[in-house]
Amino acid sequence: MAGEVYQENLLPHLVHFWLPLKGKRQGEWIPELERLIRLESESDNAIVLHMLFNGLPRLDWTMINRIPYQNGIYIMFEKGESYHGMDRIVRIGTHRGQDRLLKRLRDHFVKEDADGSIFRKNIGRAFLKMTSDPYLQVWEIDMHNSENERNYGHLINEELETELEAKIGRYLRDNITFVCFPVDEEAERLRLEEGIIASLNRHPSFGPSSNWLGLNSPMSEIANSGLWNRQGLQGQPLSDEELERIKWLARFGNDSFRNNTGRRARVQRTVRQSRTAGEPSDSGRKTADDVRQYIEKLLQEAKLRGEDYIDLVSGDIHNQMGMKNRMSQICRIMYEKMMPGDEVLHTTPSGKSSTIKIRYDLRNR
Repeated sequence: MAGEVYQENLLPHLVHFWLPLKGKRQGEWIPELERLIRLESESDNAIVLHMLFNGLPRLDWTMINRIPYQNGIYIMFEKGESYHGMDRIVRIGTHRGQDRLLKRLRDHFVKEDADGSIFRKNIGRAFLKMTSDPYLQVWEIDMHNSENERNYGHLINEELETELEAKIGRYLRDNITFVCFPVDEEAERLRLEEGIIASLNRHPSFGPSSNWLGLNSPMSEIANSGLWNRQGLQGQPLSDEELERIKWLARFGNDSFRNNTGRRARVQRTVRQSRTAGEPSDSGRKTADDVRQYIEKLLQEAKLRGEDYIDLVSGDIHNQMGMKNRMSQICRIMYEKMMPGDEVLHTTPSGKSSTIKIRYDLRNR
């Protein structure tokens, strides 16, 4: 429960850390600690999952680009749905292939194409079923399939679909919020996704409110489960070890996320290699121009690797350049290098600590 001034000097030396009280007012500290104690003593997995995910930073569709990792699992909540006094989980999802988490979320919330998002498809099904609209039969057809498009494309009512897609988008943006946690490996993502879905579906007390939109779904799996999921409902529930793994990932992330998706490790290897080649670890007192050139070098190297952004931490730069007591200068130049589209991911009241973290957008550089 120490203050940020104490933490900022300690965190750069820790591999695994978690700040459960970060962002909370002092009056919220004790209730939050009591909640965490209850979480660890709770034996009901459905309640544990809800306590865990309700405690993570809540996001909406406008915050998708702020997610600092590219691979993970998302947990969705819907306005009006509750479970044991908490927001009820209504969908669990992930992505196949690597580096597609943000794209998958944009497919749901932003891109008006239900054939590219099963979540949008299911919301549309519920809307059409509510009004007994016969167009539901056409809506069921996947027009991304070229053969289907040739055979049934003439049935498409473009005006109706445009209106329905807009209605789906409004509903999702107005009613759905979510949390995420990073999971690097595809096999682990798919297994944990299935385990969460099955654990909730098989729990006798888990279910929707009487007003839940999904009750109108023509898909019995959705209406009966209370989840906007059809796959994984009858899968293997989470084991105790898998539940602990989810807690770990939600709190600490995975190795590549903590290491800035591998970027920090690569930078450190580059520095070590250059020193091995005969460069001194500290070639005298560095100037402000040296710092600017070093940061620019990191940005350009990341851009050449094809990365869209890179996260830089002041303490890392300070150490990599072999500097002493120059943190204020490092931070000042990091801010100076910012352009439109860049984002400060972490700062402190002074703005000049070893934990200042800035995401530099490389796409317009």
